[in-house]
Amino acid sequence: MVQQNGFTYVLTLYITLLGIMMMLGATSIYSSKLEMEKQLQNYYLASTLLNLSIHNNVSNIKSGKKTFTEKHNNTVLWYNWAESTEDTIRYNTVTQLDNGYLLKQSLIWDIQSQKISLLPN
Repeated sequence: MVQQNGFTYVLTLYITLLGIMMMLGATSIYSSKLEMEKQLQNYYLASTLLNLSIHNNVSNIKSGKKTFTEKHNNTVLWYNWAESTEDTIRYNTVTQLDNGYLLKQSLIWDIQSQKISLLPN
């Protein structure tokens, strides 16, 4: 005569459910990590392109030109004049990568020291 134990069936279901939930949690963490790495790569790419673009546009910045754009491959950089004082000229910059990522920063030209600094918007 075979005895059947209902507890074994419930325990097997519980362990299976626990395993499935652990796998779903690990998958969620992995996909979140990939998304964060993608955002970080987009930030560094946009920031690098902006830093390279500044060198090409120093004459426009020094002259206080109101707005101008620059294009690198499929990336567009917008420089929009924001304000100027006796000592500084400030531009709001927008860098749009071809994948849609936008980086907004403020560019400040210090007239006295002839230096450019970037601040996050």
